[in-house]
Amino acid sequence: MIEVNNLKLYGKTQNIRLEIPQLKFHSPGITALVGHNGAGKSSLLRLMAGLDKPDLGSVIYLAKDIFKHFELLKDKIHLISWNLELYQGLTTADHLKLIKSLAQNWNSEIENALLRDLAVPAHKRIDKLSRGEQVRFRLLLSLPRMPMVILLDEVTNELDTDSRRTIFKKLDAYSYDTGAQVVVATNMVEDIERYATDIILLKKGKVILQSALDAIKEEHRTSFEEIMRIYERKDC
Repeated sequence: MIEVNNLKLYGKTQNIRLEIPQLKFHSPGITALVGHNGAGKSSLLRLMAGLDKPDLGSVIYLAKDIFKHFELLKDKIHLISWNLELYQGLTTADHLKLIKSLAQNWNSEIENALLRDLAVPAHKRIDKLSRGEQVRFRLLLSLPRMPMVILLDEVTNELDTDSRRTIFKKLDAYSYDTGAQVVVATNMVEDIERYATDIILLKKGKVILQSALDAIKEEHRTSFEEIMRIYERKDC
């Protein structure tokens, strides 16, 4: 379980980008990280991946500070983001071969299942892949390495319904098969309602809602979209 404690992250003008006293991410299942642009979703995911250092506080996994122990934990925590570049000149087959050669762990059974189900073109150059193909390929590079935390930074928002459904089904099955935590930053209501077990809503860098999705829907007895509107109107 990832834990956030007394976290503060400042922007370039010393404005507060994130201020989170305490936050725990539960598993298995998919946690939807929701909030308008600028709410702090990407910043939080980068902190959870150990790529950035908080100004105050800590992000902990397996009783270790993720940023301080990045080299030790990097194989356990994977971030899938458009800001993390692939080797554009390689084909998917060559890129996959490279990652396999560098991986400490590689599950061939998961690889074969993903190759069968994700329909990633084998000999297409990375820079020629569509957005949907890129996301599926990034999943193919990640899951066989058996990470225990998978973070997706709004990479599914622009995909068609079938592509999103395939990706979420794979993530959901992997989470329950392995016990991994999956956190997806998204504002796609359809995906949240269909696949998320928990929700975290950020507003202006603060957590204004954390709940099991079924519990919050039972409490308000209205659509998820209306629930989001209710909480977005609240002051931080």
